[in-house]
Amino acid sequence: MDSRSQYPTPRRGGVRQRTPASDGAFSIVIFVIVVAAILYAGWSRRNDDLINPEIGVGYYLGIVGGSLMLALLLYPLRKRLKSMRTWGRVATWFRLHMILGVVGPALVVLHSNFELKSLNASVALVSMLLVSASGVVGRYIYSRIHRGLYGGKVEARELLAEAQAFREGLGSDLSGAAWKAQFEALEREAMPHASGFFSAWAHAARVGAHVHQSERALLRDFEADIRNRDGAHWPYRERHDHLAEGRARIKRYHSALRRTAGLAVYERLFAAWHVLHLPLFYMLIFTALIHVVAVHLY
Repeated sequence: MDSRSQYPTPRRGGVRQRTPASDGAFSIVIFVIVVAAILYAGWSRRNDDLINPEIGVGYYLGIVGGSLMLALLLYPLRKRLKSMRTWGRVATWFRLHMILGVVGPALVVLHSNFELKSLNASVALVSMLLVSASGVVGRYIYSRIHRGLYGGKVEARELLAEAQAFREGLGSDLSGAAWKAQFEALEREAMPHASGFFSAWAHAARVGAHVHQSERALLRDFEADIRNRDGAHWPYRERHDHLAEGRARIKRYHSALRRTAGLAVYERLFAAWHVLHLPLFYMLIFTALIHVVAVHLY
């Protein structure tokens, strides 16, 4: 049998298919770029007296932005109130929650014309920025323990099964007895154990170090084997494709092991984030109401 068949044959001439996850990521990037461009335009014209927080467009930007941020309450209510559980899919509400959590603060920042003119306005703005930053952090942690941005929660055994599937695609030569024993030991070690945050973090760090060593050793052996073969009947392009595909599979396998080991860490971080995010949001609502009352009374 040709020794080249020991490694996966790369896909040739195919067109990479777009997936819902890639489409969603592209949409998010476009959305962030548009919002950032609008904020930059407002920042660059802040000294032109185009926006006054007390009258005209500036005033209504504050009203709309504040209303959108108040609408953020709809998402947690949709999840908790039985009467709202038939109001559309949770994923759609979550998507809307994230959009409002960006557009609302952006409009409020434009409303302020990037200035802090009073104590109550400063407190309200700082509270809003804290909540927005907390939302960004929460979105990242959420993505680490769910399948995509709107998918279901992942389980450690599912991630481990994915890693094992990647291992089976490494090729017969890398599935020999020596490597197989090492892979199985890594997979057993990667499974998280019920423990506290620091124990989970120490476990993930230890597994990460072992996975890094395995990845380096496997890449070194794989690349050396590819380069040492007789290339007389193996065109350069085909050899290059085999090398690139093999590297990618090795990296995907070890990345899946890292995610398996780190899942417990992100689960505990997400639980702690929930405890912090809600009080911050209530503080935002309280300070925003004080700001609105103060502006209209005084």
